[in-house]
Amino acid sequence: MQKNRLQSFAERTHKKLPIYKTELEGEYHSPKFRCTVEVGGQQFSSSGSFNRKKDAEQDAARLAYETLATIGEGDVKEAFGLIEQDAVFCKSILYEFAVKTKITWPAYNVIRLEKPFTMFGASVVFNGNTYSGEPASNKKDAKQNAARAVIKSILATDSTCMIEIIRSKKQLITAARSSESTPTTFTPIKFTRPVAYAAYGGADHVASMSQDESSSLGVQGLNMVPTVGTSANPSLKAVTGSKKRKVTTVAKEH
Repeated sequence: MQKNRLQSFAERTHKKLPIYKTELEGEYHSPKFRCTVEVGGQQFSSSGSFNRKKDAEQDAARLAYETLATIGEGDVKEAFGLIEQDAVFCKSILYEFAVKTKITWPAYNVIRLEKPFTMFGASVVFNGNTYSGEPASNKKDAKQNAARAVIKSILATDSTCMIEIIRSKKQLITAARSSESTPTTFTPIKFTRPVAYAAYGGADHVASMSQDESSSLGVQGLNMVPTVGTSANPSLKAVTGSKKRKVTTVAKEH
């Protein structure tokens, strides 16, 4: 019973089938058996010696299954959640899974979708099956979405190997997600330039003002004029007319 359960678990999680190795202990007239089973790249030994070889194998299979099947439903949901957050590492995850399980590498095919907008759709052949992902605005994201479709299918089988790979990428996935959600802030640049101005009924001035300051003064009723002439220190003269005030620039005589 324990051996059958372990073998079914290995098939569901895409692991190699268990390999049992039994050692004979004790005297010839009173033999004892101890068993070691290898599955998923790990070895598990029976808790003690048994009078029958079959019992030693069953005990080793029990220990292996109880150790490997510790991943529960919550772990599967966590893996699904990480994959749903971002597909940026899905191709890498699927490739690593193929290497560890010795499955042929995935083969991608991308097509261009014209309607209603220019989009790209991708499909991938993996382990004899074809999977299609959601369309994307570029070929790279389309392939990632196709890889995510394969990963979801494998997670549905409670693959321990796949869950472990996704867990190893948890920090990278979370960091990529947080960087996308962080808004980029820009610091406004304030430019300063020399501005000559004269106030109605006031003294003439030549000053260096920022754009914000000149705008605020303009709202208050000041007439702004640029500096004219070749002199380094021009003066401004307020002239009173019968209908309106005019501001003229008089070059300083040398």
